[in-house]
Amino acid sequence: MKQTVYADVLLALNFFINYFLLLSVGRIMKSSFSRTRVCLGAAFGAACSLTLFLPPMSLAVGSLVKLTISSGMVLIAFRLKNFRVFGRYLLVTCAVTFAFGGAMLALWLTLAPHGMYYRNGTVYFSLSPVFVIFVTVSCYTIITLAGKICRKLELRAGECSAVIRCGGCARSLRLMYDTGNLLTEPFSGLPVIVVRQNALGGVLPQGFPTGQGSGNLRVIPYSALGGEGLLCAFRPQSVELRAGRRRNRVECYVAVSDALECEYDGIINPKILES
Repeated sequence: MKQTVYADVLLALNFFINYFLLLSVGRIMKSSFSRTRVCLGAAFGAACSLTLFLPPMSLAVGSLVKLTISSGMVLIAFRLKNFRVFGRYLLVTCAVTFAFGGAMLALWLTLAPHGMYYRNGTVYFSLSPVFVIFVTVSCYTIITLAGKICRKLELRAGECSAVIRCGGCARSLRLMYDTGNLLTEPFSGLPVIVVRQNALGGVLPQGFPTGQGSGNLRVIPYSALGGEGLLCAFRPQSVELRAGRRRNRVECYVAVSDALECEYDGIINPKILES
């Protein structure tokens, strides 16, 4: 039996699907992305779906073509800093594509047993556009919710690590999540991480805590169950937070206290990781 394939339907459906696939990748990677770039990446993928009309390719050649198309979509849709970041985005893109393809195939076998055509790594569904749109949006919703659940479970692990750099020195710290730590620097509004002084070592700026020799020192008021007081704080050159596979560079102040009653080097509000 011959299968009629309409190029305009093929392009439109692939653009729609690719758009939501790239959005899913952006959500999973927690990256700031441009909708315009995502649209361009989706359009590139849709244009490449016309390989369906080329002569049949071998599995190896078809897989290489598919990998090349996915790489092009990722490079167009996202601003990537280096090859390592590109590799992570490409891996997530492939995983999301396989997950979506599996869901699409399962629904096709269950609800629409006729009208699928596969060639050169491209699948054409002779299905109602409403059905395809419903499946695509459903998959995107599921992937987005799964990402949020994973992030919440990650935060419930109770701790993260931080690398603080200041004055040419770096220090790695173990921090405990504390939603009660709502401290912010009064003038800038930046969040504050509270750390034991003996855990900071050489990263303390010159003149700390007297305020001599640095304009990055602050006095931050706090209120707790044990009373109120003031904490001396400084703004480091950089702070990189690490929770699982995530790496976040954040702007914040580091307050010094020796009154922390925990086995960690300091405390941090987990919402900083989501900023």
